[in-house]
Amino acid sequence: MTNIIERHYSAFKGELKKLYGFKKDYLFLDLTLGDGGHTEEALRAGCRVVSFDIDIEAVKRAVGFVPEEFSPLVFESEYISAPAPKDYTWIIVRGNFVKVEEIAGKLELPKFDGIMVDLGPSQFQILSPERGFSFDIDEPLDMRLSKEMGVTAADLIAVLNEGELADLFSLGDEPFAKPIARILVKQRNISPIKTTKQLADLVARVKKGRQGKIHPATQVFMALRMAVNLERENIKLLLPQLPKLLKKDGLMGVISFHSGEDKLIKNFIEDGERVEISAINEKPIVPSTSELLISPRTRSAKLRIAKKNS
Repeated sequence: MTNIIERHYSAFKGELKKLYGFKKDYLFLDLTLGDGGHTEEALRAGCRVVSFDIDIEAVKRAVGFVPEEFSPLVFESEYISAPAPKDYTWIIVRGNFVKVEEIAGKLELPKFDGIMVDLGPSQFQILSPERGFSFDIDEPLDMRLSKEMGVTAADLIAVLNEGELADLFSLGDEPFAKPIARILVKQRNISPIKTTKQLADLVARVKKGRQGKIHPATQVFMALRMAVNLERENIKLLLPQLPKLLKKDGLMGVISFHSGEDKLIKNFIEDGERVEISAINEKPIVPSTSELLISPRTRSAKLRIAKKNS
C-alpha cells in the first residue's frame, strides 16, 4: 500500500526538533497527520504524540510508514466514549481538526507542549486516482479530502454563477478569474464539466498555455480544493482553539502554502486584543535552500510560530 505513491515530504522536515525543542515525554499535537512525517520526527525524539486526520487512507499510510515500535491507538472521533490511557505513546484521531478542543476534552488529554498544523495537501492526495486533484491525470472533478463531505468541485462549477466563480478563483490568486469563469459558464451550457482534463484545458485556453514554471490551472485547482474542503472556514474555526490546548510557554506552529491563508494566521497571532499568545517570528520561516533541493514543492511554504504566554 505505502509503495504505490511515494511518501509525502513534510515541509520543514528535520527542523521541528530544533524549532520546538523536542525531548523525552514532550507532548506534541500534530493536527495534520498526512503520511506521518512530522509525527514520526516527534516520536523519534521521544515525544508523546496525538495526531489528527480526516482522511482514512492517510491514517492507513501513516501507520504503514512510521516504524512499528510506535504502534498507535486509533480513535474514530464520532465514537469516543472513554478517556485515553494515561501512558500512551501515539494516539491517532480519525476526524476533522475543527473539533479538536471537544475531542481533547472527551479523551481527557493534558495540555500540550507543542502543536503543528500543516495546511498543504499531501502528494498521496494530489496523485491518488479518482480524487480529482491533479490536472496531469484525467479523472472525475472531486477534490474532497474525505468522501464524507458532500460537495465536489464539479458540483461547484455546475451551480455557482459567473460572478461567484470569479470570486472563488480570485481567492486562489488567479489573475484571469473573470475570463475563466466566463468560459466555464459558456461551456457548461453546452455540456457539463466533469473531469480534471476538461477543466485544465479550458483554463489553459484562456491563459494561452503555461504561465511561467507552474501549470496554468494551478490557482484554479487550488481555489476549488480550498472551497470543497472548506479550508478557509476551517482555519478560522481552528485557530482560536489552539491557545486553549497549550501549556504555558507552549508553541503553536502553522504551515501555509497560500498568501490568503498566511494572512489569516498572521492576523490571528498579531491581533492587538489577543494577549494569550505572542509571535516567535516576525516574518514567516521559509524552507532552506537545501530543503528546496530535496523538495521543490515546499517553495511556497511559510511557517509561523506563536508562544502561549499564560
